[in-house]
Amino acid sequence: MSRSLALLTGLLPLLLTLAGCSSAPPLDIRAMVAEYATHMQQNYLVRPGDRLAVNVVQDPSLTQEVLVSPAGTVGLLRIPGELRVEGRSMSAVRLEIQRAYGLILSEPDVNVSLLEVSASAVFVAGEVRDPGVIPYTKGMTATTAIAAAGGLRITAKWNDVRILRNRPGQEPRTIRLDADRTFHGEGPDFLLLPGDVVYAQTSAIADVGNWVQLYIRNLLPFQFSAVPIVPNY
Repeated sequence: MSRSLALLTGLLPLLLTLAGCSSAPPLDIRAMVAEYATHMQQNYLVRPGDRLAVNVVQDPSLTQEVLVSPAGTVGLLRIPGELRVEGRSMSAVRLEIQRAYGLILSEPDVNVSLLEVSASAVFVAGEVRDPGVIPYTKGMTATTAIAAAGGLRITAKWNDVRILRNRPGQEPRTIRLDADRTFHGEGPDFLLLPGDVVYAQTSAIADVGNWVQLYIRNLLPFQFSAVPIVPNY
């Protein structure tokens, strides 16, 4: 056995072990849904092009859908002028609309929900066929984003796709998704938020192949041949 081949054989168990290491927590369905609902209905920052539903409990005739204008404002039934909402959280917008209706109603109870978000994006990277920016739509999941990026490559680690989430004022987090189970209908999908990064890692075998290419083949004074060696009897 050559010295290089012996080196590779000795390192294979270590490489496979390192490739299989994982520190990201498993997917928590309840936490995911709760975080998604909280963000979209309270912490999401409204932007031009968003569509909102406004419901005034005391007066159903004031139930309406409003589109945030390019100037970042909305017009409300029976409220003169425009109300500026751009850059405000959903909870702040609700309080502002409630305050506006408080001028014509006694202690109004107002509900505001996000119907449709304007053009925003998630990012899909790693072992997918067409990595890049994917336009975000409300309710987008990790698998729909992966599909929009052309799907996972055969070299991807299907059972350990990572979602990187970085929310303002919070520590960045990494969530692990078993996309193999999800694509086969055996496991949950992951609800994305605008700005999330979906990263498909390379599989253990692909990692080893890349390691061999980078650290062994490129250093050897000869090339491996794909032509089989036929013994001469």
